[in-house]
Amino acid sequence: MHIPVPIVFIAIALSQSWPGLWGPGRNGEATVVAAPRVIKEVWRRQTAGGYSEIAVVGGRAVTAELRSGRDVVVALDPTTGRELWTAEIGPTYKGHDGSDDGPIATPAIDSDFVFAAGPHGILVGLDAVNGRERWRHDLVKEFGAEVPAWGFGASPLIEGTFVIVPTGGAKSRGLLAFDRASGKLAWSASHAKTPAYSSAVSTSIAGTKQVVAAAGDRVFAVSPTDGALLWTIAGLGADQAIANPPLVLPGDRVLYSSWDTSVMLKIDTDGKALRATEMWRSPKLRAYNGPTLYRDGLLFAFVGPWLVCADASTADIKWREKVGEGTLVAVGSHLLALGQTSGDLRVVRISPDRYEEVLRTRVLTPDVVSVTGPSVANGRVFIRNLREMASFAVGS
Repeated sequence: MHIPVPIVFIAIALSQSWPGLWGPGRNGEATVVAAPRVIKEVWRRQTAGGYSEIAVVGGRAVTAELRSGRDVVVALDPTTGRELWTAEIGPTYKGHDGSDDGPIATPAIDSDFVFAAGPHGILVGLDAVNGRERWRHDLVKEFGAEVPAWGFGASPLIEGTFVIVPTGGAKSRGLLAFDRASGKLAWSASHAKTPAYSSAVSTSIAGTKQVVAAAGDRVFAVSPTDGALLWTIAGLGADQAIANPPLVLPGDRVLYSSWDTSVMLKIDTDGKALRATEMWRSPKLRAYNGPTLYRDGLLFAFVGPWLVCADASTADIKWREKVGEGTLVAVGSHLLALGQTSGDLRVVRISPDRYEEVLRTRVLTPDVVSVTGPSVANGRVFIRNLREMASFAVGS
């Protein structure tokens, strides 16, 4: 189905790349050039299923989808939507208990590599030019990982020469770091045992470079060079599904969320070691499929059908607007909110005082589920749902 999209003027980001889940900083933020721009549909293509975002670097847009009973990685020309190559991950993951068939995690692009994780626990390193498989691991058979209830959903993290994925389970080796070129295991860090969907994050906190990971039983950080533990704190409970990557905030704070609760941590040091202290926990904020966004002391998130703005210091709600469930990314002084079933893309001005919608336009077929946030790269916005994906040009 073709959806006519009007040409509209908005202020939007011209990010150069969107290399993996939630963009360059894994925080839902795009690089910004704030100026009047035009958004217009350029291409649209069908897909058979999958939750993966569209990662974009240079001349490749990469995602994962379902084809003829197989989960595959697909590379497209971002300017035309033309298929460049496909690579198989394995048999498709069958949806259950409210989930849909197909892959979940978003591939990561790094120079001449694409890394992708399938919901059954297969991790592959692919040649970015032609999709040729360079190496493959079965995280369940080789490293004792337990398949989470709805399948592996964590997206690979590229940190230096390593590609890092979290795993859990009683026999799991935990957070796994592989050499990006050879696929050889470089280190493992078994500090959490709960299978989780949360992707790891690379950051600097309290002056120390670290990789932060969140699971139901533990939230922790390790050294990116060898996996040595830097700090750890009890999580929300082994029965809690930690869906989203931790969000690292100014002031050496870390926000992590389950589907029921969000927790803010403060990371500091006693001069010898780092330690984590809980600042607040609140059911007013919680995670579903998209990021909680931070801007100037404020948090923006979907809580069920409500788009909410909260004080990051206290979790107190400053305003909320019922717009239906969706996902968010931030583009300068605006939010892009993509509806989960409405097919609508909203542009909302970031404000501490009120909901201020400056644009709403139909971009996807209504009543088809989209739990995949927009990607912003090279003057384009890329979106998808379970049945179609599309690109929109942003220019003068």
